[in-house]
Amino acid sequence: MTTPTATKTPTFKAGINPLSLPKRTKLAVAYLAVVLVPVVIAQLLGMEIEGLYTSILSALNLLAMSVFFMQFPLAGRIKQLPLFANIDWGITKHKQLGQYLGIFFFLHPILILLPKALMSFDDFSVSLVNSITSPHLLTGLLAWLTMVVWVLMSVFKDKLNIQYETWRALHVIGFSIIATLATLHITTVGSHGQYYQQFNVIWWLLYTVSMLLIVYNYLIKPYLIKQRPYAISYVEKINECDWQVNIAPITSNRLAYQPGQFVWINTTGNPYSFEQHPFSIVAGKEQGQLGFIIRELGDYTSSLDQLTAGQTVYVDGPYGSMTLDQSQLASGITLIAGGAGIAPILSLLRQLAMQHDPRVIRLLYANHNPARMVYVDELIELEKTMTDFKVQLICEQLNVHDETLPGYLVPGLINQTLINATMTPGKESQWTFYLCGPKGMISATTVHLHKLGITQPQINFEQLAF
Repeated sequence: MTTPTATKTPTFKAGINPLSLPKRTKLAVAYLAVVLVPVVIAQLLGMEIEGLYTSILSALNLLAMSVFFMQFPLAGRIKQLPLFANIDWGITKHKQLGQYLGIFFFLHPILILLPKALMSFDDFSVSLVNSITSPHLLTGLLAWLTMVVWVLMSVFKDKLNIQYETWRALHVIGFSIIATLATLHITTVGSHGQYYQQFNVIWWLLYTVSMLLIVYNYLIKPYLIKQRPYAISYVEKINECDWQVNIAPITSNRLAYQPGQFVWINTTGNPYSFEQHPFSIVAGKEQGQLGFIIRELGDYTSSLDQLTAGQTVYVDGPYGSMTLDQSQLASGITLIAGGAGIAPILSLLRQLAMQHDPRVIRLLYANHNPARMVYVDELIELEKTMTDFKVQLICEQLNVHDETLPGYLVPGLINQTLINATMTPGKESQWTFYLCGPKGMISATTVHLHKLGITQPQINFEQLAF
């Protein structure tokens, strides 16, 4: 079996502090502090702008540009920096902030011309024509038009008949063009750039870092990944909708990972291809292997029958923070999996078993029907070998009149009653929860947990919805 990165055995000397900030809140605070740097520097340099409206708009413009440049590292898979290491959080914020940026930049010229419009229609008309026809403002106009098109493509990408890989390539190219035009615009036309030339160093520095990040992600990183290829060692459909895929390293390089983490895998044979897919790791049976439980949910996963043993695979990772490090001080652990979300949960459970963890450990594993359950025999065996582990299987489609159903299999969906039964009464604040499954399940389960008094710092999940 693959040997994951060692995980420290928990000591259980203290409970979880329910008043501590959730890790995602800490990331948000750190992010806000970083994007405010240009605004703070502008104030320290004494860059005063006449008029309250103009001052507020100028500060918002600085903040928006800072957020724009932060879009690159948020989606850049930079696991070496704590602020960007949580890929699930980073991609989620990248999408959300991208929409807000699109709205703000769309309104940017309108907000600038608004005072003219309030003065008189003639002043507004003249300013509007000058803005559109002035060569001096061409970079801003082109950046604005490109931003509008690319943001709309991002928002409606699921409705466009474009392959994800094509959309991703266009996304990177488009925003590289926007970054170039916007930097030229803000350093030549922007009020700060015109009158405080030294301030432009900030924008050119951010621009350079963003472009270097793109070069690293799409040229340098693929070259490095190419040096440690994998090959498919096993591929088989294990039920009506799930596949087991194992890959083994071709060279002596082995991936060091922690249970619960995930990787992007590329099965095209070209390390520079944009076709990469995130899957959680389950240890393979042989030393150095990586295993994946993959459910047929889209174009790629529906074509897994085309994979063949010996086929070259490239791996980018590991990523993810849903590891056992999050439960070091917990007195009990509840694992909740839905569908193919069992993959990282099983990886965590195997590590807990390997460590002979003495804590109360419970698993709620939900699926549409019993035929879609995987590794049930292993889960039942772990009940016998682990100190205090119990599994509860939940099926939405189940014949409740079947008297042969085992006791660990119940009908319905994951609910508050089932979750509450996994905890030791009076120790709810000392419990840690790991969730993985469809977006709807994660949302509903989180609501159930909050109603039971579970705080956000006690809940760990990643959805891999990239």
